[in-house]
Amino acid sequence: MKICSSCRIGRLRQRSMAYVEWYGKNLLVVDRMPVQICDVCGERAYDDDAMESLQRLLWANMPDSIKAVPNRNT
Repeated sequence: MKICSSCRIGRLRQRSMAYVEWYGKNLLVVDRMPVQICDVCGERAYDDDAMESLQRLLWANMPDSIKAVPNRNT
C-alpha cells in the first residue's frame, strides 16, 4: 500500500466516490470514480486512467469553437 504524499503518515486506500466539479456553467458529477484516499488526512488522488477517459469524453462533446486553441506564436 502507498504512503500518502501529503501527510506522509497515512496509507492510501482504493475506493470509489463521486467526482464533482464545475465544468463551465454546469456541475459535472461522475458517480463511482476510482480514487485513492488517505486514511489519516483524507487527501484524495483520482485514478489517472479514469481522469484521462473523462477528459476524452468531455473534449469529444465540446463545440469545435472551444476546442480551437489560438496559436500564440503568430
